[in-house]
Amino acid sequence: MFLSTSHNKIDLKCRVSIPAAYRFFLEKSDEQLILFKSLQFKCLEGTSFSRMQRYINAIDELDAMSDEAFVLRMMMADSFETKFDASGRIVIPETLMNFAELSNKAVFMGIGESFYIWCPKEYEKQYKKSQKILEEKGPPKLILNKKTE
Repeated sequence: MFLSTSHNKIDLKCRVSIPAAYRFFLEKSDEQLILFKSLQFKCLEGTSFSRMQRYINAIDELDAMSDEAFVLRMMMADSFETKFDASGRIVIPETLMNFAELSNKAVFMGIGESFYIWCPKEYEKQYKKSQKILEEKGPPKLILNKKTE
């Protein structure tokens, strides 16, 4: 699982260290890291190859000519398989850097089976939004009776 939040520097060659716990999860699972543009936020999403395969399989369940299938195919077209260097860094492709408005810092936010990479300004904006929702509506009502394998 990808959990916690980490603030990491991005160097001039667009290299950034992936949090060690995230790397460990991927290495333990013998998985490649896939990066793509979030469909919901102005950030990047990182996930394992097997999770991305589940997205691909979900497209096959949709009407092939639907807008939903089209959007998900475009997400695949904007996805990049990345490899770690010896220091645990990846290079973020320029098109993804531009989309998420990343420059010299990245905020990694673990969300379970995937994680987000935000520019600090956008992360703060979304964090404040979540706190406002919490203040106005209270905590989410969760039902935790589904058994995990």
